[in-house]
Amino acid sequence: MYSQFPRLIDWAITPACNLNCRHCRGMAQGELSTDVALGLIDQIAELKPGWVIIEGGEPLLRKDLAQLLERMQQKNLSVHLITNGTLLTDSTLDTLKKLGTNVMVSIDGATTSTYEKIRHGASFEQVLDRASAAAEKGLLEAFNFTVMKANYTEIPELFELAKQTGLNRVTIIGLKPCHGFTDQTLSPKEYLEAIQLACEGSYKTGVDFFFDEPFFNAVVKEKGFPVRVPEAEAGILDSSTPACIFGEYMFIEPNGDVKPCSFAAMVLGNVKEKPLGSIWQEILTSPFFEQIKQPESRKGRCLSCRHLPDCRGCRSRTFILTDDWLESDPCCPL
Repeated sequence: MYSQFPRLIDWAITPACNLNCRHCRGMAQGELSTDVALGLIDQIAELKPGWVIIEGGEPLLRKDLAQLLERMQQKNLSVHLITNGTLLTDSTLDTLKKLGTNVMVSIDGATTSTYEKIRHGASFEQVLDRASAAAEKGLLEAFNFTVMKANYTEIPELFELAKQTGLNRVTIIGLKPCHGFTDQTLSPKEYLEAIQLACEGSYKTGVDFFFDEPFFNAVVKEKGFPVRVPEAEAGILDSSTPACIFGEYMFIEPNGDVKPCSFAAMVLGNVKEKPLGSIWQEILTSPFFEQIKQPESRKGRCLSCRHLPDCRGCRSRTFILTDDWLESDPCCPL
């Protein structure tokens, strides 16, 4: 039916949250009804994505979460749930285990002070306790760490924290467009330091990691940093390619709006008005998205970089910073 399938589908199932995080990107208000959400899951299954990310807000605040996850399990979807960890009771963990859901906990600081300044309303010790409980039940897949000026120097401690918790994976996510994000976005020099710290931290602790920036592999190759390469999928991102996958997956807002990237400044349609498969087909046949996928469409310094085909730069961030979808990524260390 489709010439290709989405690499993954990222679905923020609720805008509700019990925290007030410094780097929250904000999201469309409103929530799909249970019936509409169940129908959407059937549509997602027809598209055969590599996996599905369930997030929010805080997804554990959605009252029908177990019902939705059960439908996903029935449809044989690989599900990765991202939570802030504060609501992971023993009962909730048992339910998630029964439903075959992988769990990732967002930890944006390796010390109490840094973490609680970024995630307002959370207790660092409580979240670590709940993360450890998830790890003991074999549910905890990774710590997700959004890297910014306020925390990037704690990357070595993050790897130590993961090891102490019994984890063997960390996902480091570059800060993407959110309110005031330019004040916390790493400079190219800081990104270089962050990548080096991650590589060194991984080798020292034996904890694997994925660094969610399209220029990561290019930097590692150019600078000769030692890097451990995880064998399993990353859960939150696509480990089969280092390049930006803008337009190769779909992000669904809580109200049903569909975007070509979780942080894209564009809406392609709403699932209450148009089938998800139709929106995906439009992406596949769109000249705009075809141009985005072509490395030679880039402008500026990217065109002279030998790593361009394997990188292409972060499109959503680049657009916000330059007002041009095709410009070079201003954050690239190279």
